[in-house]
Amino acid sequence: MSMLDLIKIFIGLCLIWFGWQFADPYWNKYWLTKEIEKAATYGTKKDVDQVRGLLSDAFANYGIQKTGQDCYVYKDERNFVSIKCEYDAKVEVFDNLLHTYRMKIEVAKKEEFNKFF
Repeated sequence: MSMLDLIKIFIGLCLIWFGWQFADPYWNKYWLTKEIEKAATYGTKKDVDQVRGLLSDAFANYGIQKTGQDCYVYKDERNFVSIKCEYDAKVEVFDNLLHTYRMKIEVAKKEEFNKFF
């Protein structure tokens, strides 16, 4: 392997790493949406304050400086739960802020009954 080949590999790896920095916020949004869906499903059976606690835990797990109180959580008399959250996802490379994504997550769940039990 020549020095030129090593430089090409290094540049390729740097480009992949740099690209991942911009894709990572969307990856985290996908998994955070799954956590919020779980909280909404839980909310169909439980209290709104407990849902806000689950949301706070989910945000903390993903390093987002929000709490469940920062989200809109609505539950009606038919146990339909709607959750809307917004947060900023920052792309930083070597402590330099390159871009800030404004992420919005909206989830709605209704109570489901198991007909087999």
